[in-house]
Amino acid sequence: MKVYVQAKSKKALNERLAQGEKIFGTCYSVFGGGGRYNVDELPSGTIISIFEKRAPDGQPIAKSYGTMKNGKCL
Repeated sequence: MKVYVQAKSKKALNERLAQGEKIFGTCYSVFGGGGRYNVDELPSGTIISIFEKRAPDGQPIAKSYGTMKNGKCL
């Protein structure tokens, strides 16, 4: 599963997670599993697409990728 999360960087995302902030991301899958997810509850191996901006049609423009492992985006 790939979840899009709005953040400046993986480092910034991990800092926010370490501070206990509840962060939600969105999966846009058309094959099932789409919806909003609490990043803290994602299983290890989930792909995280970091974005700051959206295209004119509203889709997020990914600028970096990471993988969730033990509550961190690597």
